[in-house]
Amino acid sequence: MSNLSGAQTSRSAGPPAPPAAPGSPVRRVGLFGAGTIGGGWAATYLARGYEVLVFDPAASAEQRTRSYLDRVWGSVRRATPGTAASVPHADLRFVSADEAVHAVALVHENGPEDVAAKQAIFAVIEQSAPSDLVICSSSGGLMPSELQARMTHAHRLVVAHPLSPVYALPLVEVLGGRQTSEATIEFALAHLARLDKKPIRLRREVPGYLTNRLTFALLREAVHCLAEGVADAQSIEDAVVFGVTPRYAVGGPLTSLALAGGQAGMKGAMDSFAPAIETWWSDLGSPHLTDEVKAILIEAADTVVGGRTMAEVVAERDKATVDVVALLHSTGTGSDTGAIDGNQAEPAERE
Repeated sequence: MSNLSGAQTSRSAGPPAPPAAPGSPVRRVGLFGAGTIGGGWAATYLARGYEVLVFDPAASAEQRTRSYLDRVWGSVRRATPGTAASVPHADLRFVSADEAVHAVALVHENGPEDVAAKQAIFAVIEQSAPSDLVICSSSGGLMPSELQARMTHAHRLVVAHPLSPVYALPLVEVLGGRQTSEATIEFALAHLARLDKKPIRLRREVPGYLTNRLTFALLREAVHCLAEGVADAQSIEDAVVFGVTPRYAVGGPLTSLALAGGQAGMKGAMDSFAPAIETWWSDLGSPHLTDEVKAILIEAADTVVGGRTMAEVVAERDKATVDVVALLHSTGTGSDTGAIDGNQAEPAERE
C-alpha cells in the first residue's frame, strides 16, 4: 500500500457541471460497460424509474445483463421498496456509444480496472458527449488525476466508486482529480443522494480510496494471523462475521473506540488505552504473499468455502447484504441519506 504523502487534491474551476433542474432531474443515464458493476448500476437506476442506455461492445453483453437483472430482481425489490414486480426491460436499451451520451443526466464508466483501458473509454465518450456531461468512473482505486490526464474536458470526470452489490449497498466514494471542477463533484454528490445512496467525499487521492484501504488493513492482519498459526481459517472468519461485523452495524471503528472510554468517550479511551493501543499496533503483522503464504490462503479458502461454488457464495453474500441493509432501513439507522463531505470536519479548509 502506498504512503499518504501526496499533496491534497486541488480543484480546477473549469466549466461548470450541468445543474440539476429543481424537482425535475433528467431520468435517463448512460452506462459504458455492463459487467458486474455496470449491471448493478443498471439495477439501481431501473428500480428508481430511470431509462438506462448501455454501451458494451461484447456480443453477449445484453443477454448477460438481462439475465443478471432477472436473477437479482427479487433482492433489488427487497433493497428498494416500491420497485416494480418485474424487471422493466423496456427501460433498458443497448445502444451505440453516440446514443449512450445523448440527453442523459450523466454517464457511468464501468470498464476494466486499468488506466489505459479507462482512458480509451473516456476518449470514446468525449467524441460525442457534450462538454459539460459529467462522467462518473466506477474505478475501485485508480487515481482520478491520472485517469483524466488525456481528456479534452477533464473538469467533468469524477470517481463514483460503488460497493458490490451496487443495488443494495448505499455507500459510494466520490473523489475528484486535480482538474475536476468543484461543480462536477457537487453535482455527483447531489445526484447520488437522490438515488438514496450514501455518497462520501474523499479529500485526497490515495490508492484504493477509503473502503478498500480499511478492508485490506483487516485482510492483512487476517493473513498474518493465519500464516503465523494464531487461529485457523474458520476461526478468523467467525471472529469477523460474529464479532467485528455486528459491532460495526451502527457505528464504525471510531465510534467503537469512543465507546471503550465509557461515559468519557474518546477522551476516556485515550487516557486509559493509548499506550496499549500503541503496543498492539506495533505488533500488527506485515505478511508477504510468498508461495508458502499463497498455498496457506488457497487451502484456507477451500476450507471456509466448503465445496460451494463461487456463484453460490456470491448469491449468499448478496442476500445477506440485502437483509442487513433492509434491517438498517427498518430501524431508521442510516436513513439520513445524503452526501457526506469529507471537508465538513474542518470548515476552515473548505474551498
